[in-house]
Amino acid sequence: AAVPSGADAVVQIENTEQLPPAADGKRRVRIKQAASCAGEDIRPTGSDIKAGAQVLRRGDLIDPAEIGLLATVGASSLKVVKQPLVAVMSTGDELLEPGASQLDGGKIRDANRPMLLAAACSAGCKVMDLGIATDRVGQLEQRLQSAIKGGADVLITSGGVSMGDKDLVKPLLEHHGRVHFGKVRMKPGKPLTFATLDVPCSESIPDSGTEANFSQGTRRMLVFGLPGNPVSSIVTFKLVVLPCLRKMAGWQEPGLRRVHARTQQDIKLDAVRPEYHRATLSWARGPDGADDLQGEFAGASTGGQLSSRLLSMRSANALLELPAAKSVLPAGSTVSALLIEDLGKMPIPEVPPETPGLSSS
Repeated sequence: AAVPSGADAVVQIENTEQLPPAADGKRRVRIKQAASCAGEDIRPTGSDIKAGAQVLRRGDLIDPAEIGLLATVGASSLKVVKQPLVAVMSTGDELLEPGASQLDGGKIRDANRPMLLAAACSAGCKVMDLGIATDRVGQLEQRLQSAIKGGADVLITSGGVSMGDKDLVKPLLEHHGRVHFGKVRMKPGKPLTFATLDVPCSESIPDSGTEANFSQGTRRMLVFGLPGNPVSSIVTFKLVVLPCLRKMAGWQEPGLRRVHARTQQDIKLDAVRPEYHRATLSWARGPDGADDLQGEFAGASTGGQLSSRLLSMRSANALLELPAAKSVLPAGSTVSALLIEDLGKMPIPEVPPETPGLSSS
């Protein structure tokens, strides 16, 4: 509200007392504590945002506070980076839809596709569900063309990238584009594949017929062939696909954030491959247990780390970066950890940290 003419300070209402009206009906107020100086509790025009000040920069993320800031300065619209369109498909004769009530003959429910669709949505992308493709070249080709015609910027496949006779995704990608890598020295996720395909722009794809008019322009579609094991699939998404999607969405620093954590259990290391060990980070006091500001992240393993055991991701908010070695990493070791979830959901410590002199009771 505007300051009335002649006033140079504001007295807070809790420092006043409402009195009975005067004989002429006018309101009466007793001031119990006057303002200590001129200008008290008055916010001058421009004290929040000065005229001409830059409130957002290119590359800033638009979160709720930024929405409020834009409304404050009257910016009802602005240009933002286009949301990437991500197409997702699973491959495998053994896969059934998640709603399947009965599993016979080695069949399993498709966990990867809904998981990856949700992960892409959480990354701020639009998604296209391409369903399940059997281990047939024709079906894989059909799904690939659906992604191209649908204008997908990124195609994520799950399964079909290992060394078996039914792993047909890599040959398909080699036929249509360039495979940049098809194996990575990491655990989990060794068969991770990345390819790029130069495809016709959406507007140059005919509604019917077999030939697209490439003269009207091409675009580059990224393809990530993720392993079929569920843990390998989501871990490689977090490590490789997510930073890429963030970059496409305009993030200035798209990589996963890295912190230090102290292991809570002995961990047997893999002799050949560096491992991204699923763990739950929480806040813990330092080794001496002192009641001060010294503390650290404690990294507790989520248990068995088989690449098929999706339960190892249930409460994981970090991936411990472990070296390849023929040894056991003892409990209490400090390692680097990549954050894969919001730390606001981490377990609450038995003795939460607090500012000295500030009681939480």
